Amino acid sequence: MVVYDPAAASQQRDAKRARRPSADAGAVVPYDVQPINAVPLKAIASRLPRLAPAPAVPEEPPCLRRHILPALGLRDDLPVHFIDRKRVTGTDLDAHQNRFRIPTDGVLGRLRPILTPEELDAASLLHDPAPRPRRRPEPDELENIAAGDDSEAEHQEQGQTARKKRQGRRHGGLPVRLVDLAAGASGELLLSRWESTGGTVVKGEGYMGFVRRCSFREDDAVEIWAFKQRAVRLFGAAVCDESHLHLLIVRRGGSQSQRSSSASTAHAKSEG
Repeated sequence: MVVYDPAAASQQRDAKRARRPSADAGAVVPYDVQPINAVPLKAIASRLPRLAPAPAVPEEPPCLRRHILPALGLRDDLPVHFIDRKRVTGTDLDAHQNRFRIPTDGVLGRLRPILTPEELDAASLLHDPAPRPRRRPEPDELENIAAGDDSEAEHQEQGQTARKKRQGRRHGGLPVRLVDLAAGASGELLLSRWESTGGTVVKGEGYMGFVRRCSFREDDAVEIWAFKQRAVRLFGAAVCDESHLHLLIVRRGGSQSQRSSSASTAHAKSEG
């Protein structure tokens, strides 16, 4: 026989109520918090400067390792780096300009990493942007400064300084050789970045003679490849010597004028 105990039943009911979750246990408690002043990621991305996409690296010229490198006296397993593409401009072939310009994106993104700090410094590529030269006083300013000085020796020194200023400042550069399939290799030229415009050019005596022998003409699309042999010594003996930096200019396809002429000829034939 089961005896009903009211006190025990009351304790069981209280224990069950204690185990049940409260109705307010999962309620969201409001907080007095100010909204976050966030900027959408798309808005931030639109403000960032967009870099020009790197051009796809083309295949190496087929005759590079079989003919060009051995003809230059270089190892045929030399690392060869694609620098950039460009169209030959009239200024690249102008005797008054006397220089070949290398695209800035290719210089900064692909040519600089393969050069040593000493080579970068020689080409004015070590610092970005290129350091600007300190302003020198003009000849008129030098004359005004020394106007009150009656010393003949100082007047002669001022005249020499003025003549040097009129002659201009000599620009150095990194020794480099240009290479063309038709013209071969040039003599020693100089690779340098201009401090005024930031453009990187190859210049020097003998440049125009080399360009006249080259296979490319104005408006031709060309690729620029760079390679340089580093000196290697094994057990104290020289395995290979250091070479100049070489820039190979390879003509790809025809010029714009040639394509326009071909298109006009094809159109005339189709009408006939």
